Amino acid sequence: MILDALVKIKEQVDTTLTFRRSCREGICGSCAMNINGKNGLACLLYIEPSANAIEIQPLPHTYVVKDLVPDLTNFYNQYKSIEPWLKRKDVKAKGDTEYYQSKDDRNKLDGMYECIL
Repeated sequence: MILDALVKIKEQVDTTLTFRRSCREGICGSCAMNINGKNGLACLLYIEPSANAIEIQPLPHTYVVKDLVPDLTNFYNQYKSIEPWLKRKDVKAKGDTEYYQSKDDRNKLDGMYECIL
């Protein structure tokens, strides 16, 4: 995986290399970057055995904090503005217990949460 190569570079070649990582399973989106001209997740993209070189850049159209770390301030502001979380139908109802989610309700979420970024 590209992410494994970046970790190896950080550990053995350049300890100052900076990039984000978290779940390593394509869920969190922390390792999003531009790889060979396409945006993707470094934890999911394999290094082709025939690859002589791989070009890795930070995400385009973002300010760069350092190396491969984009400033996500604008993203999080937009994320908050669309409120992408489940909401109760009755906002006045409060409680300390969990709420039941039927299998049908749960199935409606499939395909909508794999990468949260």
